[in-house]
Amino acid sequence: MARKPTTRRRASRYTDEQVAEYRRRDAEIMDSSTARLEDGDTVRRFAHQMATGGVSDRVLSYSVRNQILLHTQAEERGFRLTDVDTAKGWRTRGRHIKKGETGLRLVRPVTKQPKDADPAAGQAEPQRDAEERDEADDEGDGDEKTRKPKFRTGVVFDLSQTAEIPPENSDACAECEAEAGQPCNPGCTCLACIGPELLDAEDAAETLWNNYVEQVEKAGYALDWPAPAATLAGQRVRVDHDARTVHAAMNATAADPAAVAELAAVLAAIVAREDRAAEQRRAERKAARLALTAAPASN
Repeated sequence: MARKPTTRRRASRYTDEQVAEYRRRDAEIMDSSTARLEDGDTVRRFAHQMATGGVSDRVLSYSVRNQILLHTQAEERGFRLTDVDTAKGWRTRGRHIKKGETGLRLVRPVTKQPKDADPAAGQAEPQRDAEERDEADDEGDGDEKTRKPKFRTGVVFDLSQTAEIPPENSDACAECEAEAGQPCNPGCTCLACIGPELLDAEDAAETLWNNYVEQVEKAGYALDWPAPAATLAGQRVRVDHDARTVHAAMNATAADPAAVAELAAVLAAIVAREDRAAEQRRAERKAARLALTAAPASN
């Protein structure tokens, strides 16, 4: 009988203590994002700011959770969020991360990993592993039984945290085929030449509106627009959690940044509500397990 080949488990470059710390930090970031989503005034403020333009399509395409995570971190560091990318992504766009800069953290869902996967892959500090991370998006739930969150944090950097790579240090250009270390040919349309594309107010507001509508529907809520005045209770955008419906007035459109901000606040409340419900379910499961463990054995 042929002997079944064995698979060698890939050794992790992280200690158990480091893995535990990364997971603790991930859970902390996730928890703090829920609290920020519940702050309607903050959500409206950042969404209104983004809807007035001067920001990239990339930022506008993130989930509302990651948008507010990025926005608040940028605000705490004293700069306005404009365009973000991974360290590797910026490199392909002809820019490098400035010395001393640390990335902005966001969250992404994690699918089931193979048995030999490194549980802390991509979790090291950005100065060491930034180029190994992919873009991060969206969010996930936690697993109380294994204490392994079904999400991980990722790192991106804002445009203001980068600087242009001198032509003599640049890689070969895939667009105009300029050799490494040589400037691009005239008329080249690579990202390094054309620079970041920041949307104007009209395009930014419309992109945000469409993104938020999609996220509302993804959360299992219907959009009632234009909604009858009786269902709005004096608001332009209102959520009915029992009916799982978001009601919007006729004049609540992407043409008005304030309306976009109202939709953002409603969406954030929906996401935060789901977070709290998931927390409650985990607490109930944990209590049930503890009760089962504490129950005296029957004869």
